[in-house]
Amino acid sequence: MDLGANLQIKKRESGRRAVQLLLMLAATLYLYVNLFTLPGTAFYLEGDQTWFRANALRMLHGERIYQDFFQFTPPGTDLFYLVLLKLFGFHTWVMNAAVLLVGVALCCICFSVAKLLVKRRLALLAAALFLVLIYSRFLDATHHFFSLLAVMCAVRIVMPCVSVARIAFAGALLGIASFFTQTTGVVGAIALLLFFLWEGRSTGKSWRIIFNYQLTLIMAFGLTLSVLGAYFLIQDGWRQLWYFLGVYSNQFVAYGDHRFLPRIPRLVVGRSLLDLAEYLLVYALLLVIYPTVLWHCFRKRRTSTFREIAQPVLLSLVGLSLLLEMITRVNRIRLYSISMTAIILLIWALARVGRLRGYVATAGWVIVACLAIQQTRSTYCHNSQIAELPSGKTALPVERYEQFSWLMQHTKPGDYFFQSSWPNVYFPLDLRSPVFVDGLGTNEVTRPEWVGLTVQQLEEKQVKYILCSPWLYKQFDPSRPWEDHLGPFRDYLRSHYTRVRVFSDQDEIWERR
Repeated sequence: MDLGANLQIKKRESGRRAVQLLLMLAATLYLYVNLFTLPGTAFYLEGDQTWFRANALRMLHGERIYQDFFQFTPPGTDLFYLVLLKLFGFHTWVMNAAVLLVGVALCCICFSVAKLLVKRRLALLAAALFLVLIYSRFLDATHHFFSLLAVMCAVRIVMPCVSVARIAFAGALLGIASFFTQTTGVVGAIALLLFFLWEGRSTGKSWRIIFNYQLTLIMAFGLTLSVLGAYFLIQDGWRQLWYFLGVYSNQFVAYGDHRFLPRIPRLVVGRSLLDLAEYLLVYALLLVIYPTVLWHCFRKRRTSTFREIAQPVLLSLVGLSLLLEMITRVNRIRLYSISMTAIILLIWALARVGRLRGYVATAGWVIVACLAIQQTRSTYCHNSQIAELPSGKTALPVERYEQFSWLMQHTKPGDYFFQSSWPNVYFPLDLRSPVFVDGLGTNEVTRPEWVGLTVQQLEEKQVKYILCSPWLYKQFDPSRPWEDHLGPFRDYLRSHYTRVRVFSDQDEIWERR
């Protein structure tokens, strides 16, 4: 190879690195301005990560997951936040920095997978769409996004070519995915097993080679998950783990999920209507894109090279498996967190529309820019009060500022305090939960034996304050009154506590008599 060719290769490699660096910097900047005020104060975040932050704080105080406090997902996300607390200390900015890092990592893996299918400028559009349309809608480093990151890394490993070493690496990543969300790594592994079967038969591989590929994936997956979970298996026993991670999570976890159709928000005005349209658009994309791509690849199998159809087939199988995993319990964050493969395949499909490709790409970037501006503006308008919390200086919405200010005047860090419905006060105010459960619900989510245990633990620790939400007094489903087990707690609350404060959001503080 002559000197000119070498220089050309080095120039292309330098260009690729520059594009990737630019993507990382742009994603970091965008997420930073949505997670921190420009002077550097962390915005207050809620979402599913609220539970994991609270759990990490309990573990930092020496409590044991599945023994001293409730959890129905694997311990991966709780341990991630625990490690951050031990390394960097008890600060709100640490939690926000975690959200930023997860978002940048997801953006980079989206770009890395997409550029195997389309040109770099379109791969950048795919990554930007996922970052702005999906991830920044939540800014929630919950277990769904951790497991998605591991699954997409596994897909990226086997996309260029299939080999035993790559398959073993992918299997280990899928094991990590199941350490964050128990079912995600499993369905990802099933998708890869199907892909190896299709790929092997399409390329004329023997059944022995196909079986070796599949066995390698299963063994790597099982070994990784076993190593990660061995400590908890020994500490808690398989029966305890199976109940929380298998039986309970399958039978009782609802939280307003719908079967097969997404939960339709109430139509009010303005942004609510826009959010609904976006929600249904994402759901429709997931339902349509995978069978469409698979059908297209089936029709083109004789006129296209194997490489041209293998990668879209792999992404479609993985995306379809993730969709089937959650379709019987649809909610917004589950729906959005599995949309990365659909966005990549949408860009891949649009790249094939010929002359319209440039116009479509321009329209995509206009949409990304408008959404990014709107989201950033909303963030700064919503978080308007700066407070010095035990977890550090934090920018709060008005309703949270009211609550937290009152609580800081009447409690001190380390106090026992019970929040009956949503554990959002424990981490920012460094308060300790006195009970096993992470909250109480008016349906089957709260098991009857846990209500009695909650009352017992509140009495044992003589908890001074309880924060209740007004819906606690209403049945979740009046037609199914037997699902509401909170009678003993309500009786205990009224007989031992007095309501002393009602906040603007109607949450109530009850003080022990």
